[in-house]
Amino acid sequence: MKFEKEEDRLNFVIEILNHPELLQEVRVQEWLAEPRNKDLYEECRRYLEGGLRLTVGDQLDVEGEYRNFTRKMKSGGRSRRMTWFSVAAAVVILISASWWLLENSLSSKKQEVIPVAEHIVPGKNQAVLITESGEELVLSASGSESRELGEGIRVEYDSLRGINYNLAKGAVVSYHTLRVPKGAEYKLTLNDGTVVWLNSESELRYPTSFVGEKREVFLKGEGYFSVAHDEKHPFIVVSSDIYTKVYGTEFNVRSYGEENVHVTLVQGRVAVKKTENGSEYTLNPGENARFAESVPEITKVNVNRYIAWKDGYFYYENESLESIMDDLKRWYDFDVMYVGDKVRDYRFELWASRDSEISVITGLLMKTNRIGVKVNGKTLVVSEVIR
Repeated sequence: MKFEKEEDRLNFVIEILNHPELLQEVRVQEWLAEPRNKDLYEECRRYLEGGLRLTVGDQLDVEGEYRNFTRKMKSGGRSRRMTWFSVAAAVVILISASWWLLENSLSSKKQEVIPVAEHIVPGKNQAVLITESGEELVLSASGSESRELGEGIRVEYDSLRGINYNLAKGAVVSYHTLRVPKGAEYKLTLNDGTVVWLNSESELRYPTSFVGEKREVFLKGEGYFSVAHDEKHPFIVVSSDIYTKVYGTEFNVRSYGEENVHVTLVQGRVAVKKTENGSEYTLNPGENARFAESVPEITKVNVNRYIAWKDGYFYYENESLESIMDDLKRWYDFDVMYVGDKVRDYRFELWASRDSEISVITGLLMKTNRIGVKVNGKTLVVSEVIR
């Protein structure tokens, strides 16, 4: 059995993987007896074990694969940190078929397996809670505890449920700051029932109890908000000089210092403005506001790009390598050095578990034969592959 085109050979392997009974046929067994075909079959099988439904075309459906896989995970009744989901299979990199077939073709040319230091590991649930008086409470990655922090203020926290506040009647209101370092994330439930997920290298300042006409918090970095509905008391997130006002909804705010501020609405409705007295702009579900100037650029987007981190994934569509690496280095806590003029602008399509080892993600990126990655301590050196 011969195939003139590499794409036909790959499609045949996918047919075998989707219909395992074909392995009993003599023609299939003879075809797989050739080392070249066997290597291709094993490579694709490893992708399939990672939860990827294999397809070939001009453009691989990243959104569809992400949606199908998350549905598969949820149907199993497990949390997103799934025990059955091995580290090696936790990552799926989706590359355009043209790159995969023309530039890589899963050929006999093997990329070097990068030696990643053991101390570059996935992030975990940890943070530091800072009271108004300056007292610092380290919230570890395991266990649970309850503490009195100020008169009538009890804080309960554990690594899975995050922080919850219980206030006695007449408790003195004060401001707390939750600081999440690189290589971490944390969840917080505010006194009004609003739930906040904080991403790596982020910080939220908030009152222990909301009083007055508005519920206002201050964000640095990235946070996902599921706001408790209260028509009479709008919830306001201040990030840099961007104000996001809601009454009850779900949205993401990304406000890292070196980037433009992004506000992405998942459901409900929000109003955004630059500075407290600026003009308001309304977002509808599925829209993203990017602030580069005083007037935001509002576009319809795939919200998974902006909120997948909250559910334990990295998700990118046609994203630059530099943007991807910026997120990876916050989560895994490493530095990046680029060698070559163009490498940081290379674009990839990817979704991957945040539980994956960094070596798995970078190793699969290297399979495009477009980049090379080496490790120097806690620095990844990323270079162009010169043909």
